[in-house]
Amino acid sequence: AMHLIDVHSKVVGSTADESVSAWEFRDGTAVMELVSKLAAELQTYRRLRQAKEYIDEFIEIEKVAEQAAQSMEKSPQGVLSAYSASIALLSKHSSDSEITGNISAQNLLEYIKHTVSNIWTNAETTAANAQSECLRKMGWPGKIDPPVSVLGEFGANFSMLASLDHITRDASKVLRQSGVQLQSEDAPPLPLKHMARAVDIRMRYHFESARGTSRADRPEWWLSQVMNMVRSLVPLLELHVQSLYDRSALPPLDVRNEFIRLIQPIIQHKLAHDRSDYISNGLVIAHVSRELSEFEHTLQDVYFFDGPSVLDAFLADSDIFSAWVNAERKSAIDSYMETIADPGAFKQLYEDEVLDRDDPKPTRIAQNVVMLISDIAERYAVVPSCMQQLQFLSTTQFPVVIALVEDVEGEIDEF
Repeated sequence: AMHLIDVHSKVVGSTADESVSAWEFRDGTAVMELVSKLAAELQTYRRLRQAKEYIDEFIEIEKVAEQAAQSMEKSPQGVLSAYSASIALLSKHSSDSEITGNISAQNLLEYIKHTVSNIWTNAETTAANAQSECLRKMGWPGKIDPPVSVLGEFGANFSMLASLDHITRDASKVLRQSGVQLQSEDAPPLPLKHMARAVDIRMRYHFESARGTSRADRPEWWLSQVMNMVRSLVPLLELHVQSLYDRSALPPLDVRNEFIRLIQPIIQHKLAHDRSDYISNGLVIAHVSRELSEFEHTLQDVYFFDGPSVLDAFLADSDIFSAWVNAERKSAIDSYMETIADPGAFKQLYEDEVLDRDDPKPTRIAQNVVMLISDIAERYAVVPSCMQQLQFLSTTQFPVVIALVEDVEGEIDEF
């Protein structure tokens, strides 16, 4: 169109022949109409060319999705290749400067994002289920005795999850800029996450349901089960999983320690599930705290676990701690009042001839208070916080001692 205008101006400007001038659109109106038509045609052509480019991109992402679907059960490498290709397409189109205000480009980008998420979800689910099935074939959650063939199958699925995780971590910037959330930046290694998930599923089935095993006052039941599952998996982690992980491209770590760390949220979830029962019956918290303390000492002493403490987090809940302190205080006062009401509370425990002249002569109430104070101290000895222990001392033990002193003074005054 621009070329036509240029030719027209040259022809009109180079001749005085009226017929030539007329033939070349003397008033310029006809040529401008033609220019408009040509410009419209050009714009249509450009839109068609862009549409063809988008269609080509749709076809390409469809081929990638089809490759992933066909390779899902048979070829892990094919799935990983398709996943990488989908992320490459996402990177290409999320950085397109023409996307703003372009509905076609936006639709294409949304379709690519959807495809990336689908490939990730299907690949993760397939490999994770296959890995769990391998654990079942090995005999877990009982004693693991893996056949060589099952070990190879387990290793393939573990490596598949590790590679999927590695690709996702490498593409984290692209995924974040595109608004695609596949996993958090601080997510644990994908294969270890799904090994821990197998523990979580069993925990919720047996101890967070309507089954008779789901009891808040029996923490030893579920803690012993968790310990048994850890104990049966540790040899596999040390002898096989560590080497599998070391061959992956993921950041180095101790898989045994990491696996135990992934068990912690499962325990916290169970504690949160029973929280209302603990608050309504504060004395159970003492039992739960003791069992948790023994559980954590085993993890530290036997498996050298150096992660965070679930007991610390449990008692950091102010409602939980207050419920325990208040229940201990009420129990101590009730026990003391029951003993002091006994007419023989101030009688000596032993006859004079049993004791030497300088020996103290304890009464029944004194012995009861000593035992009461000792029992309370033994229960809160597992509390890791010094300030919380002082709160127990001042709230549950001092009042009993003060009450005994006042009652003894009252008895002396009456005497």
